[in-house]
Amino acid sequence: MTTQITNAEKSTEAFISTLYREAARIPPNEYRVWALEQLSRVINFDAAFWGSGNSADIHFHYVCHVGLDEDYACQLQQTLPINPIKDAVINNLGKPVNMQDVIADNDFYQSQLYQQLFQPYGIERILAAGHFDQNNGLYSLLSLYRFDRAQIFTEHERQLQERLVFHLVNAASHAFFLHLHAGNILHHKAHAASAICDINGCFHEVQPRFVTLLNEYFPNRTGVTLPFAIGKDNSTTHINNLTVSFKAQGELMIVTLRLPGPLDLLSQRETQIVEWVCKGLTFKEVARQLDVAPSTVSNHLYRIYDKIGINSRCELAQLVDSQR
Repeated sequence: MTTQITNAEKSTEAFISTLYREAARIPPNEYRVWALEQLSRVINFDAAFWGSGNSADIHFHYVCHVGLDEDYACQLQQTLPINPIKDAVINNLGKPVNMQDVIADNDFYQSQLYQQLFQPYGIERILAAGHFDQNNGLYSLLSLYRFDRAQIFTEHERQLQERLVFHLVNAASHAFFLHLHAGNILHHKAHAASAICDINGCFHEVQPRFVTLLNEYFPNRTGVTLPFAIGKDNSTTHINNLTVSFKAQGELMIVTLRLPGPLDLLSQRETQIVEWVCKGLTFKEVARQLDVAPSTVSNHLYRIYDKIGINSRCELAQLVDSQR
């Protein structure tokens, strides 16, 4: 018996390690499904659902699943008002809920919920866990399903899911930002942080530093969405003494907050000149781009030096590189 427990513990630790270790290898849009497939080696299940949202009533804006079809999420959302498991999950965040502990089998298998949602998918047993991240206000629901009614989820499996949900949620967020950082999409500086949002400003993934900046510079904000509108792709603006940048990532938007730096003092024309100069263009080449004399470019550049307090191209290049 001791050997079996030890082997199970080793399997669990290996799973947790794999979640983080493989984060750089798995594409972020495939990570959650991959993670669920790895989880099936630790807890046996036939299908699983993983949804995230920023509302306590579990209104999902990001979902993935294994062993189910694309319509399941919509069906699940529509039946939440008659789903007693949902209420049990919300009232016990962080504590997985076994279906049979919420509703007796005889009542469940005769219910409208079972006939409308679970029976069409062959779902007979459910183990559902809710997770809430106080740093970003995101709720997650992770439900595991079995198709064999005789295969009841055990108390050991419930405890195991309780332990692993935290790592699943955090590893998924880590994987997403790790890939963005590797692709040089994020501004990973000491005073910058990013969030992944939809067009309505709802968070999908959020770095803790991002929430810290929001709380500091938007002290009167309410809710768990952006306190300002989403900007255009590849745009930068200044809001409440913060520099805010927007970068499209598929249908989502990467929103980056950072404290303003010297380069934020420059005009649009000056910023353009700095970019060209740092790319190695000569005064003549920049002048050709702007249709002005090379001396005009030179004068612009020296005014830029004076404005941001530097004295050479080398210092300028270092400053630009530090804010990329």
